Amino acid sequence: MRKDSKLISNLAFRLMSFSMRFVNESSSRKTSDKLKEFGIKSGMTIVDYGCGPGRYILEASRLVGPTGKVLAVDIHPLAIKAVNKLVVKKNLPNVEAILAKGYHCFIQDGSVDIIYALDMFHRVDDPRSFFAELKRICKPSGRLILEDGHQKREDTLKKINQSEQWKVVEKKEKYVICTPA
Repeated sequence: MRKDSKLISNLAFRLMSFSMRFVNESSSRKTSDKLKEFGIKSGMTIVDYGCGPGRYILEASRLVGPTGKVLAVDIHPLAIKAVNKLVVKKNLPNVEAILAKGYHCFIQDGSVDIIYALDMFHRVDDPRSFFAELKRICKPSGRLILEDGHQKREDTLKKINQSEQWKVVEKKEKYVICTPA
C-alpha cells in the first residue's frame, strides 16, 4: 500500500470509529437485539468479519459466555488495535482480534458456528474468494449472516449464488442467513 493510500485509509477508519461512538451510545439496545436475532448461544465460536472498531464485540462476548469464543476479523490494522484495546479495557478473555490478509483470516478449518458480516459486504472486491474463505472456517452446520450494507439485495443474492459456496435459507429485511452449500 502506498504511503498516501495508507494515510487516507487510516483517516477514513478513524472518522468511521469516531462516528460509531455516537451511534453506539444511541443504539446499544439495537446492537444487543440484532445479535440476539442471530441465535448466538453460550459456548459457540463466532466470527465478527469486518469488525471495524468493535461495535458488536462486547455484546457478542456476553452472548457466547466464558466457554465461547468471539473472533474479531478485519483487514485494517487500526481495527485490530481498537478491538485489542477494548478487550483489555473491558476484560474480554473470550475475544481474539485477527488481522486478515486479503480475505484469509487464519482461523482453523470448520471451527465456527456463526459468522456475521455487517455493513461491509458492499466493499468486497472478490466475492468468490470471500465466500470460499468463510465456508472454509464454518462448520458444516454453521451459518453466515450477511448484511446487504450499501448495495441492493438483488446484488447480494447474485454474488452469493455466483459463489456456489453458500445457499440462502432465510431473507430478513436487512440481511440474509446462509448455510454452506
